[in-house]
Amino acid sequence: MRHLREEPVHNNGKKKGKAVVLIILLIFIAGFIFGAFMLTKTLVNAKHEQDTFDSLSQMVQDTDEVDDTGALRKYDELYNKNPDFFGWLKIEGTKIDYPVMYTPRDSEYYLHRDFYGNYSDSGMLFIDGDCPADGNYYLIYGHHMNNGSMFGELPKYGDKKFYEEHKTVFFDTRYELRDYEVVAAFYAKAYPEGEEEGFCYYQYKNLTSQDAFEEYVANVKANQIYETGITPTYGDELIVLSTCNYHTTDGRFVVVARRIKDKAQDSTNTTQ
Repeated sequence: MRHLREEPVHNNGKKKGKAVVLIILLIFIAGFIFGAFMLTKTLVNAKHEQDTFDSLSQMVQDTDEVDDTGALRKYDELYNKNPDFFGWLKIEGTKIDYPVMYTPRDSEYYLHRDFYGNYSDSGMLFIDGDCPADGNYYLIYGHHMNNGSMFGELPKYGDKKFYEEHKTVFFDTRYELRDYEVVAAFYAKAYPEGEEEGFCYYQYKNLTSQDAFEEYVANVKANQIYETGITPTYGDELIVLSTCNYHTTDGRFVVVARRIKDKAQDSTNTTQ
């Protein structure tokens, strides 16, 4: 009689064990399907965004001509399609080769929008809206995308060898062909308001004052990862490239570059 009473308990235990295994298996399958779906979605979105950038690149005309206003005709089509277009940024030998947007009315408008204003995971490169359009300093933001697009490759400047092979940044505006030389690269952090401890490079929006310029450059040089031998002086024009980084909470990676003066003169002569 004992055996007859114990047998159902044993069978119930087996059934419960099989049910648990089945549930775990179903959860695993569901997780796999969801993961595959999200991966596919990410790849499809990335492909669509790359196709969009490729089409924008094809709109850039192969000409150095200027119109009556002094604007470069090579970027006419891009500007006509979207007047938020400010210029084009390129670093040879990397994926960084994109339009740059500028919306002073809404600084982060293109944080998650493409060139046409549609939702986009990667967004666009854009200038901080508080930087004057005709100033000597542009702070340019871009996402650190895992596939290396946008500013995904910018943190490679943490390696001096990479810097030595990519010293020049090309940043054309609608009116000038511009070449810049990298001054410094450094790690930073976005601090909560009121809790600033380190160099808050992102708080500098206008370097037209000599005091602000020299203070900024001193902080850049103090935080640089390696020495480049270049120290900007008041009157130089700078661009700053900024992206998220994962060395710390709310980390940032920053590259500062100075406009090459002889190229600036050549560009000025071109537009006259």
